[in-house]
Amino acid sequence: MTDIPKGFEGDIDPDDPNLKFRKQRWNYWNALKSVRHEYLSTLKDQTDPQFDAYDFEDFVEKKYGIKMNIVNHQITDQYKIVDEDLYAYFMLKWL
Repeated sequence: MTDIPKGFEGDIDPDDPNLKFRKQRWNYWNALKSVRHEYLSTLKDQTDPQFDAYDFEDFVEKKYGIKMNIVNHQITDQYKIVDEDLYAYFMLKWL
C-alpha cells in the first residue's frame, strides 16, 4: 500500500475511486491535530484554557491562511484557502 496517513491504515480500500481525495482529507485532519496542539500551547497563560472551535478557526486563518468550515461548533472537512502564502507555509510545515 502507498503512503497511508498515520492512524488510517485499516481504513483503506485500494480499489476506492476516491482514495486520493480520502488521503488528502486524512492528511488535513492529521495536520489539524498538530495545529491544535500549537493553538493550545498559546492558551497556557490563561487560568482556565478551553478549546473553542471559533477561536481555533481564527487562529488557523491568521496563521495559516485557511478558513475552516464550522457547523454547530464542530469542525468539518471543508475549508477555503484565503491566503496562498500562509497556506504554502502550512503545507510545508505540516503536510
